[in-house]
Amino acid sequence: MTKKINIWAFIFSVICIFMFMLDNSWGPIASSIWGMNSLNLLLYFTVIIFFVGLIGFAGVEDWKGMARSITTVILTLGLSTFLTIVIFFGMLLS
Repeated sequence: MTKKINIWAFIFSVICIFMFMLDNSWGPIASSIWGMNSLNLLLYFTVIIFFVGLIGFAGVEDWKGMARSITTVILTLGLSTFLTIVIFFGMLLS
């Protein structure tokens, strides 16, 4: 079970990166549907995937699983840190 969590956390972390890259195109749609900034929504999703990635460390059986887990944690931690900085300074400037 935790091996599948490890794999899915990696897949969703890559999806988070792609969603960040495509934010200009889907951002206004997300803002109108959910009534919140798309970067905030992406930050919440990334933080959830970060914690799921930490849970996925329990399913590590070989070096591939360890590489997936480390990559997941680094991607989501980096993206969430960057999004937090962008959102914070964006709120200061608005």
